[in-house]
Amino acid sequence: MFALLRRDGSREEFAAPDMWEAMRTALRLDAAQLEVPGEPPRLMTADQVRQELALDRPGLFDEYAPGWVPPTVEEFRELLRVTGLSGSAAGLLVGVSQKKIRKWAGGEGDVPYAVWRLLSIYAGLAKPSIRNNELTK
Repeated sequence: MFALLRRDGSREEFAAPDMWEAMRTALRLDAAQLEVPGEPPRLMTADQVRQELALDRPGLFDEYAPGWVPPTVEEFRELLRVTGLSGSAAGLLVGVSQKKIRKWAGGEGDVPYAVWRLLSIYAGLAKPSIRNNELTK
């Protein structure tokens, strides 16, 4: 049995079929740490979980800026797994076809920033934000 150590100090046990799904759950639920069963139990920080899932590239979940680098195919596929969405559900969420999601997941073309950002927010890996001063310019 895995456990999430929440940012408020609480602890919640949960079942997962494997370590990968346990790590995805920890990210999705914004846990401060993931407790992995064993003697003694092992603790993984959120940063360690992102590193294991290869979602730790600097700037990957930042707000848009000139020079933004689209996610790799592996990063996009992992984000889809973290969201727990099917290709059709992901497409509905971001306003594109399931076919387009499959193409990006297959390495055909770059994932647009808006699609990446919406899925990242849905997965809990990025916070929605708008700079008010940018809107008034």
